[in-house]
Amino acid sequence: MNYPKMRPVTAFPVMYSGKEMICLKDASGLAENTIVVPKPVFFIISLLDGENSVQDIQAAYMRRFGDMLFSDHIQKFIDDLDKNLFLEGERFQAYHQRLKTEFKNAATRPFLHLGDGPHHDSPRLKRELASYYSHPDGPGDISPEIPRGNIKGIMVPHIDYMRGGPCYAWGYRGIETLDDVDTFIILGINHMAAEPLFSVTPKPFETPLGLMDTDRDFVRALIENCNQDLLEGEFYHRGEHSVELQTVWLKHLYADKDDVNIVPVLCGSFDGFIARGISPIQDVRVSGFVNTVKETIAASGRKVCLMASVDLSHIGPQFGDERRVSPGDLNDIRGADLEILRSVEALDREGFWQGIARDANKRHICGLSAIYTLLSIIEVRGGKLLKYSQWRDEQGWSCVTFASMVFCQ
Repeated sequence: MNYPKMRPVTAFPVMYSGKEMICLKDASGLAENTIVVPKPVFFIISLLDGENSVQDIQAAYMRRFGDMLFSDHIQKFIDDLDKNLFLEGERFQAYHQRLKTEFKNAATRPFLHLGDGPHHDSPRLKRELASYYSHPDGPGDISPEIPRGNIKGIMVPHIDYMRGGPCYAWGYRGIETLDDVDTFIILGINHMAAEPLFSVTPKPFETPLGLMDTDRDFVRALIENCNQDLLEGEFYHRGEHSVELQTVWLKHLYADKDDVNIVPVLCGSFDGFIARGISPIQDVRVSGFVNTVKETIAASGRKVCLMASVDLSHIGPQFGDERRVSPGDLNDIRGADLEILRSVEALDREGFWQGIARDANKRHICGLSAIYTLLSIIEVRGGKLLKYSQWRDEQGWSCVTFASMVFCQ
């Protein structure tokens, strides 16, 4: 590997053994390991662009830090990156192809994101989910704030349960009264790729609480009738967490019903429409998908609930911002988030879009595409915000916000 090249990574500062370091994660989620390196080593990584040899890196390091690095030390570091699948090349290509083949041949979508420990203990997982309802930030047993009308849609977080569990509970308490629902169309986020804009899979989802089956007739109808290839990005479902985390809650909520199914959808990034200065619905792929979903719902006879599995703002150096998030910033973030959520409550799709587009999605709202798509499909009286939450790490490297909402006919 004469001119090594890094694959796309997410790099963000962390405190490790009392020192400020840089953490590297595979942006696609395919490489499972993370790497923590000192800043001088991160400088070496910045030079792995496919155009610099080991000797080029050695010379650049000398110019920057005034120290000589032995070429065999640089080569060993490059070899370690390759072993951990952080470099472009034959090793990663072979690994990637194996994963794609395994997923294509699999009858189900494997469960991945809650680890191998306590979450795979079904009774313990049930107790954990139940505890979020009684949490001080949870909805409790009786929540007069939750409408008792005919709920046709829901917005819930996809942050991990430890940080967002009580907020999830608000949303799922809101749909407990849905006794006659057949199918949940889950609009998740494709964090790994901007395109394709929409991807589905007919594969049932494994969970520690049992298999969450898909509405395969509904998925088949979407695939056959849509104006784009909805299976082109099916492989992204393998590693994406935004749908998976909802299947666990749904299996918990509908433990006694085997006839509640899902339609898993991943939504790609809409940020390209901001750059083009247009509304997403002006793109034939978005309008075509929205119309196909509406037509399929009408023709299916199913009792459908739409679900947006989304988080809101992602702020701080971990997400590319220059400065840390201070406790004093949280109120401003809350105000900006609640402004766009009022548009969502009012079903003002274009107001929601403009509220984010006017500053080029400065707050990195990852749920943008799924919320916009839900607002384009759903036909209800309005939405109601049930819970808004924020999480900030102690050092202020990152802040993530999220909310639960229901949509009533």
